[in-house]
Amino acid sequence: MEQNKLSIFIGRPIDEVFSYSLESNNVPKWIEGIRVEIPSERPVRQGTILRNTGFDENARWNEYEVIEINPPTTFTLRLLGSDYYCKYSFKEVAGGTEFEYLEWSESGLSDRFQMESLKKLKALIESGQ
Repeated sequence: MEQNKLSIFIGRPIDEVFSYSLESNNVPKWIEGIRVEIPSERPVRQGTILRNTGFDENARWNEYEVIEINPPTTFTLRLLGSDYYCKYSFKEVAGGTEFEYLEWSESGLSDRFQMESLKKLKALIESGQ
């Protein structure tokens, strides 16, 4: 199994960080390469399918199932048709929230999530965008 773990402090309350990062309309703002994300239902809950696609004219749609959700501390996604998973974890700390992103796959990670995305998320949430 191969995994990638990243974490960052965000100077905002845990509820705000959790909600912002789960909201599909915000995902293209902080994850480079995603043009749009569409949930199968709102509010997002266990079993919800999150569909997203990139900017390339021939970009395919990816579908992620929410396999676990425990507001405001965690949610976990599974890429349908693969063994790829990602878990978002939130911990309330003095002055804000510690956010951790963990991705893993039994068959290996072909494209690792980058710290730049978490830095962008931090900037957006802390500036109120």
